[in-house]
Amino acid sequence: MIRIAVISSKYFIDRVTKYNNVIPNIEITPYIYDHPDESAELVERIDNCDVMLFAGPLPYNLAKEKIEEKKLPAVYVPTDEYTLTRTLFHKMLYHSESLGSVSIDFPEISYIQRVSEELGLKTADWFIYTHKIDNISQFPADEIINFHKKNYEKNNCQWALTCVEIVYRQLQKFGIPCSLMIDPEKNIHDTIQKAIMLGQIAIKKKSQITVGLISFNQQVDFAFDSGHLKKDATIVLQQVLLELVKETETSIQQVELDQLILYGTRGSIEQLIDPITLDPFLQKINQFPGLSVSIGFGFGLSAKEAEANAKIALYHAQKNTEVNSVFLVTDEKKVIGPLNANSKILSLKNESKKVLEIADRTGISGVLLTKLQRFLKLRRENTVTVNELAEYLEISRCGAERLLKKLLGQNYAEKVGEEQPYQRGRPRAVYRLSLE
Repeated sequence: MIRIAVISSKYFIDRVTKYNNVIPNIEITPYIYDHPDESAELVERIDNCDVMLFAGPLPYNLAKEKIEEKKLPAVYVPTDEYTLTRTLFHKMLYHSESLGSVSIDFPEISYIQRVSEELGLKTADWFIYTHKIDNISQFPADEIINFHKKNYEKNNCQWALTCVEIVYRQLQKFGIPCSLMIDPEKNIHDTIQKAIMLGQIAIKKKSQITVGLISFNQQVDFAFDSGHLKKDATIVLQQVLLELVKETETSIQQVELDQLILYGTRGSIEQLIDPITLDPFLQKINQFPGLSVSIGFGFGLSAKEAEANAKIALYHAQKNTEVNSVFLVTDEKKVIGPLNANSKILSLKNESKKVLEIADRTGISGVLLTKLQRFLKLRRENTVTVNELAEYLEISRCGAERLLKKLLGQNYAEKVGEEQPYQRGRPRAVYRLSLE
């Protein structure tokens, strides 16, 4: 299942969401804005998706900085020659009046020139406003509206043609004859296909093998048995790490007296190095006087490559002057770190309205619901059994059953089937959770 977040106006959204019922194995979630300037704010709110799809180049460019922070692939429906040709052809086909003089705004003047030449249109009476949207932080909607308004009031044009819905709506209020660019179905379909491809790549990337090397040091007085103290430190560190990796489905082994190794997928490690997970772990380490850790994570297409990159990352972590230092080396040999620099202490407190609503209606704590959300996100599916819940949340089977009963009672869970254990035994009920 490829999860696509669509950032769009209300006018355009139905043309994309209809593909939920056309293309298999995709889940399209709309994020609707009234003004394209709101697209950056919407990107911040996006959760649980593989790729972002924008209704056009304008909202995409306005949110570019937030897109980079989100670290998710993003695409947009292009506004190109095909869009302009489709719109002009529709105008000529369904409106008896000629195109005549027009006031038009469009991202690229070269597109207008090429289309007019191919269609044999004379553009001497066209008034053209080009959008400079490559590096903008705010869209000059009022400026474009005034451009069209003045052209019409001065009788320079018979009608206006715009790419932006908010401009179109305002021109209609002024009673100015106007049309909104019509995105060709091909452009929308091709963009969704591109989003699916990028989503598949992102999922495969998250399945990359990842290795983490954890080296620790405890400053001791040489009059003591340093070996014994190091062994105690190992036990302490292993206990803290076991709590940490339980939430991310990674495995841990001891390779030397003062070194541990983690194995996981890229997706699980990205969750582990998220400040909301990493900071509390480092805070626990700080509680033990004299104990410090250096951690190196490596991504790779093979276990050998991932381990080699982890060694490079560990080298940088040990070289760093931070008391506890975490570095990462990607499969492109890019060194990132220290990951814990200037990090804030974050708790599992979740301010999302959905979590607060579920907590209020079920009586389940927000922390527990957040952990449950993260578990479902990591598994990339929303079905669980009682045993899986009990094991992950470290509660008894009875506790897991009580939790499910509360969710069932408020329709946040439903029984969807049974699974047969690989050993003999009664079939286990499978539940689908709706926590997003």
